[in-house]
Amino acid sequence: MKPSTTNETNDAVLRHTEAQLEASILSLFGGFPSLCGFSVQERSEGSSATLEGGLYLAAVGLYPLPGVEETKLIYEEIRLTLLELLDERPEVRALLSGRTFARALH
Repeated sequence: MKPSTTNETNDAVLRHTEAQLEASILSLFGGFPSLCGFSVQERSEGSSATLEGGLYLAAVGLYPLPGVEETKLIYEEIRLTLLELLDERPEVRALLSGRTFARALH
């Protein structure tokens, strides 16, 4: 039996969304050498690192630890990048929730 066109379309949208998320994450790591990783969790509103729909930056790992201003800049850039993604592609929320993104070390 041939898969339905709807399933093929949904798969293509998911692959495109995953690729867009990956490109954005790689750009963040490329732009901030001290960024080791970060995680996105669900929580009620009120955190300064709140993203959208109850998502927030649960942790950000930096090494070596930059100064206060650069740390704020990195947090804000992660937040803005993820907000932009969520605005453009709301389905990315399912790919963010409960995930940790880490720099690959070789």
